[in-house]
Amino acid sequence: MKKIILILFLFFVGCSQHLGRLSIASTRDADVLHNYISIGPIQGETNITATDLYKMPSIEDAIQNALFISGADLITDASFQLETTHILLYINRRLIVTGEGWVKTHRSSKTTPTKEKIFIKYDPKTGKPIYE
Repeated sequence: MKKIILILFLFFVGCSQHLGRLSIASTRDADVLHNYISIGPIQGETNITATDLYKMPSIEDAIQNALFISGADLITDASFQLETTHILLYINRRLIVTGEGWVKTHRSSKTTPTKEKIFIKYDPKTGKPIYE
């Protein structure tokens, strides 16, 4: 009985690894000049099951999943964790991204817009842009 439990344990072994952190992550076009408001912590994941030891889930898919589920435009302080589980001959890898979700704010008519610099032309002597 102990041998059977040991053999089953060897077939169903899993581990977890912290892959890293990103300060800002998004799969959509994000303009950092816009105002954003926080919607709180969000999480997304992607899975892959394969027999190949070198297959990895896509970070882009995990970020896209988190943005889609929460409706956010970008993630700050994104943390990535990889969970690996061995099941007989197959390997299941799950990549989880967690962070703080942000959405663009829409300016209302009550707020006063800030004056933005308007590009006119380049200075012929220095090659730098001239703003109004």
